Amino acid sequence: MIQALGSVEGILEHTLFNGTYFPTWEGLFWEKASGFEESMKYKKLTNAQRSGLNQIPNRRFTLWWSPTINRANVYVGFQVQLDLTGVFMHSKIPNLKISLIQIFWAHLWQKVHESVIMDLCQVLDQELDALGIETVQKETIHPRKSYKMNSSCADILLFATCKCSMSKPSLVAESKDVFDQKESNRYWIDMQLRWGDYDSHDIERYTKAKFVDYITDNMSIYPSPTGVMIGLDLAYNLHSVFGNWFLGSKPLLAQAMIKIMKSNSALYVLRERIRKGLQLYSSEPTEPYLSSQNYGEIFSNQIIWFIDDTNVYRVTIHRTIEGNLTTKSNNGVIFIFNPRTGQFFLKVIHTSVWAGQKRLGQLAKWKTAEEVVALVRSLPVEE
Repeated sequence: MIQALGSVEGILEHTLFNGTYFPTWEGLFWEKASGFEESMKYKKLTNAQRSGLNQIPNRRFTLWWSPTINRANVYVGFQVQLDLTGVFMHSKIPNLKISLIQIFWAHLWQKVHESVIMDLCQVLDQELDALGIETVQKETIHPRKSYKMNSSCADILLFATCKCSMSKPSLVAESKDVFDQKESNRYWIDMQLRWGDYDSHDIERYTKAKFVDYITDNMSIYPSPTGVMIGLDLAYNLHSVFGNWFLGSKPLLAQAMIKIMKSNSALYVLRERIRKGLQLYSSEPTEPYLSSQNYGEIFSNQIIWFIDDTNVYRVTIHRTIEGNLTTKSNNGVIFIFNPRTGQFFLKVIHTSVWAGQKRLGQLAKWKTAEEVVALVRSLPVEE
């Protein structure tokens, strides 16, 4: 049945799962109902109160399936933009509107835009010499720029030490650029946020279309003819870059955006709010189980460690004079293995760690985490 519906991954494309940024669906669970809902369920309630209680699971259902429910292909009519965001409502769905207002509360859409731009500026500041950049200038933009969807302007302007040859406009994923276009010493970067739906979350197509629209219209003003547009879909956590490139800019922006998508603080807040709105939580570390389909990932360019903490807390059991069973802790050990290089780290955990402590199973996991962090800090930065 699941295969007929397009497999688990195919079904999840219809939902807001990608917006949560969980790496896998394995180990996720719905929080059934809060204590408040449970306690209210058995009290004497008026019809209005009871229908109000029913709205909570309804709201979660609507938010979860919102990429499929709230889309132009389903509702033909006038679309309305949600205040202070770039989200478009294609019909009156009050439940969904409430959920989205809560998610983007306190100008979060604008803050995500500003935060990603600041992170990009920091990356570019570190690469001034490598790229031949003289200054990185964060442009002064209108506060509403991030959700103004009919015109745009530059967020960052780069001044080069000398004129650079540019390539024709292309996507960040495309290779074999030829730098044969008109030289320029100014280069802009424009960030475009969007909230995609099931029918339109092809971020590469969206970014390319916006770039072409904005450099040819009369309302958008860019400081030079050459630059790139970054498209970022917050509902599906997808990104793309389209525009002119100069030597070294494409790999730098590609790597920078991958890193920003993973570690940007404002994106983290957004994802946490989406998870909270859905009441969707992870019962375990959300690394997918190793299978024949994904074992190749452990030999990729990313550094992946196998960590075995099953022997951290070890005890021997013996009987006392009184006839009771008692435990005595032994030295434990953490095994850390890097399959790509074959490196093997072994850390002994002395018995004194457990002296006078309670909840030792939980403590063993904390101790493992501490030792892994200590090992990461001891390694060279480039690793």
